[in-house]
Amino acid sequence: MNDQALPEWAIGLRQARLERLLSLKGLARLMRQAAGDDLPLPKTASLCRNIRFWEAGAYQPNALYRVLLCKALDLTEAELFGGEAPKPATSLRRRAPVSTPGRQQYGDVLDHLREQWHLLVQRDNLLGPRHTVSAVCEQIAVLEDLLVPARGHDRVQVLNLAARYAESAAWLYEDAGEVEQAGRWTDRASMWAYEIGDDEMIAWTMFRGSQQAMGKRRAGDVLGLAASALRQTGHLPAPMRAAIVQQQAQGHALDGEERACHRLLDEAHELASPVNDDGDARSGHGSFCTPAYVEVQRAHCWLELRKPQRAVATFEHALPALPSVYRRDRGMALAGLASAYAGQGDPEQAATTAVEALNIARAAGSVRIINVLTSVERSLAAHRRLPAVAAFRLALAEAVAC
Repeated sequence: MNDQALPEWAIGLRQARLERLLSLKGLARLMRQAAGDDLPLPKTASLCRNIRFWEAGAYQPNALYRVLLCKALDLTEAELFGGEAPKPATSLRRRAPVSTPGRQQYGDVLDHLREQWHLLVQRDNLLGPRHTVSAVCEQIAVLEDLLVPARGHDRVQVLNLAARYAESAAWLYEDAGEVEQAGRWTDRASMWAYEIGDDEMIAWTMFRGSQQAMGKRRAGDVLGLAASALRQTGHLPAPMRAAIVQQQAQGHALDGEERACHRLLDEAHELASPVNDDGDARSGHGSFCTPAYVEVQRAHCWLELRKPQRAVATFEHALPALPSVYRRDRGMALAGLASAYAGQGDPEQAATTAVEALNIARAAGSVRIINVLTSVERSLAAHRRLPAVAAFRLALAEAVAC
């Protein structure tokens, strides 16, 4: 629906919400407070959906909701709804512009959203995309609302944080197995970062694209995007560079280039450092790339190079050193170890390890881990009568069916 078709009150409702820096959920919360305990309202998700429909002019709120909206926004009904039936409105461009919040107001909101980002990263590391992606998308919606009136320095600050959230959304959707969504959010993060000249974020979106290409087994794209990431700026923090360099190594493993692969992994290992945060990325992008993480990737590369015995030894050495906060990395490593056990002809150990990985995958909603385990299950088909293998196959079938 374009602006010309929107009723005046719908445009005014959206403007009033944006001027107060309120998300849909924030306005719903204020409406609930205005209603008090004696007046039950729908669940927050339903209330947000109603607000979205009202702002789109799909239908007008009833008398009760009009009162609650006026209380929540501290406006009279005449100010908000004009005291008359809806009528076609002029374009937003012909109306008075949305007033820009003060610098301190923007600062307070952005400080809050930055802190929320760190908490969401930590939640993702512990619990995975199932418990995180909706909250990330909700915060992106708030930032998109802030962008409408933002200009100059304020716009730069909002875009800087919006790009960070969008890149996180890309990762979450990738882990959840929604490849197209992951690609769209990577593009959005890159576009926002490019607008403000944030070279580090541009580099990190190139890394994210390289990681997505790895999932599609497109070695040329993996190597090209990783190389592009390293060219974006003259200096990258060591953890970021370590993550990108190990990504290059994975691309060489796909191409069967063992020497180049391990040379780059050695370089990444030297750049990596022990994690010094709580898995909330306060040390910057790439802080997950610890020496143990690099060695887990080395084990994955041994698998790709069809040397399962070396993969088993490397996984077994690296797994105990993985920081406990990166629980999903442990799940991915266990899935790789299960694949390596299967590759070296140890089906029972493969099945037992796969179940351990599956438990993490199910709790986190990580489709990436389940995809690896599906491959393990296929490789164990000849041993399906073994009790451990049968138990794993049943558990995997139940997980996939959910």
